Amino acid sequence: MRKLLADWFEDRTGLSGPLRSMREEPLPAGPRWRYVCGSALLAILLIQAFTGLMMMTAYSASSSTAWGSVFYIEKQMWMGWFIRGMHHFGAQAVMVLLFIHLLQVLFAAAYRAPREVNWWLGLVLLVLIVGFGHTGYQLPWDQKGYWATKVVTNIMGGAPVLGPYVKTVVVGGSEYGNQTVTRFYGLHVGILPVLLAIVLGGHLALRYRHGLKPPADAADVPPDAPRATYFPDQTFRNSLVVTAIVGVLIGLVLWEGGAPLDAPADPASPDYPARPEWFFRFLFQMLKSFPGRLEWVGSIAIPGALMTTMALLPLLDKVMPSKLLHFLACTLAFALAGGALFLTIASFREDAGNPSFQEARTKADAANERALYLAAHPDFGIPPQGAGFLLRFDPLTRGGDLLEKKCLGCHRVDGKGTGDQSAPDLKDFGSYAWIRGLLEKPDAEAYFGKAPECDGMTEWKKSTKLDAEQLDQVAEFVATFAKIPADQSVDEWLNTPGVADHPGNALFQKDCGKCHLIDGYTEGGVRDAPDLFAWGSPRWMKRMIRKPSEAGLYGYLEAKQRMPAAPPDDMPESDVDMIVRYIKGDYLKPAAKP
Repeated sequence: MRKLLADWFEDRTGLSGPLRSMREEPLPAGPRWRYVCGSALLAILLIQAFTGLMMMTAYSASSSTAWGSVFYIEKQMWMGWFIRGMHHFGAQAVMVLLFIHLLQVLFAAAYRAPREVNWWLGLVLLVLIVGFGHTGYQLPWDQKGYWATKVVTNIMGGAPVLGPYVKTVVVGGSEYGNQTVTRFYGLHVGILPVLLAIVLGGHLALRYRHGLKPPADAADVPPDAPRATYFPDQTFRNSLVVTAIVGVLIGLVLWEGGAPLDAPADPASPDYPARPEWFFRFLFQMLKSFPGRLEWVGSIAIPGALMTTMALLPLLDKVMPSKLLHFLACTLAFALAGGALFLTIASFREDAGNPSFQEARTKADAANERALYLAAHPDFGIPPQGAGFLLRFDPLTRGGDLLEKKCLGCHRVDGKGTGDQSAPDLKDFGSYAWIRGLLEKPDAEAYFGKAPECDGMTEWKKSTKLDAEQLDQVAEFVATFAKIPADQSVDEWLNTPGVADHPGNALFQKDCGKCHLIDGYTEGGVRDAPDLFAWGSPRWMKRMIRKPSEAGLYGYLEAKQRMPAAPPDDMPESDVDMIVRYIKGDYLKPAAKP
């Protein structure tokens, strides 16, 4: 029955003969470890194809859904983290194996006749695989992929004559967005795989047509040596190496817990420390020698010249002494490899010693950790508008950024600011700790020490008779103001249980109410001071941001001493809410580690 099926298959397909000839391909010099690289590269490419197909079942190619779908693959899909991790580290293994294979073929002089066409097809494969790396890099639409893509396409657009047109076609217009994702996705899973299959098929066909190039010592093999064939002699070595490489990939995936996923792409964060993968670091470092409009020289002209030189090797071999050309080609390869290694190390060392980069990297890592936490949290998740709004809707991230840009030129938060301090520190503003510190030392830098025009509290401190226990009671009482609801009046608040009989109530009226007027509760008037009703609450803080010069706030100060107002045209209500929630600590927080 088995022979019957085999005969039927051979009669219908005629494949048994070619398959048998591939298995029984003679190896005059015996099996060699130097032959394993091509087979290993093919095996990893097959793994890339399989894992890529698996991810395609869950990936959504649009600027609003790409990051969320990759997050789903990484965090929720069964074995998704493993599949994506294998694809991620497999891509790096492909680049390494491709480089080794190229050097091995060059050292063996396998570009000579009759293998010229196969050499050229190998160079085309090199370009296609680099294309896979660049297009796949962008598909998660995270910070790393977005900014790396922007750098690459900007360099592309800087090329003479056709550069701007090519950039427009690749990006899908003048703006990076949905068209950019879909075009890179189409290239990555549609056009490039088809081209790779065609070129790789031709490469393999020519490899079997011409066979493996015998090593230089093939003539030294004794005539009576055992006859070696590709299967099982060479296949055994290939299998060992492929198994070892796959084992390393699996180990990396388990060690890292999958593949990294940065925070969602944010075009409004130009300080992101964009860096390419380690195997492109040498090119990144080299481009620093070609600033501005000269970038295309380092990124296009020089690599293009090297590719052209390699492509011309088979032709030059016919007009130059073969040994001299081979020596020069190998010398150039060693020099380029050494230069690439030097530039790669220099790039990492430069970043390690760059405080600005380290600060930006720390900030980016914090944003990444925050984004992953929010996306996984059942009370937050990825917004319907897309992952790009994930951190925009987070008071910790968005509120902190707004506070830094709008407020920290004068204020401080835990001693940190962007300009000369002239206003209180907002850390824990509205809390008992903040109030108690103010009552204890109002002229401290964290309070009004940097605002001499607001010296009322300092003068009060000199004359007050309140002891430490009484100051504690006043601080506890004032801290309750932050909890007054937005729609509650003074009368309603006074009738709230726990207000009238609070031990700090009478002390506040007697000592603080002399200056601070609360209509229907304290008289004020001894000295100009703001109305403290609902002080520290969102309603009071929003009022302070919008209209700090109101009579009930700091309208008594001279114009140049007042806090600038933030009208709705300059700061929408959503931004004000983010700042207030950030100061109040009203955002999701990870559970404290035991």
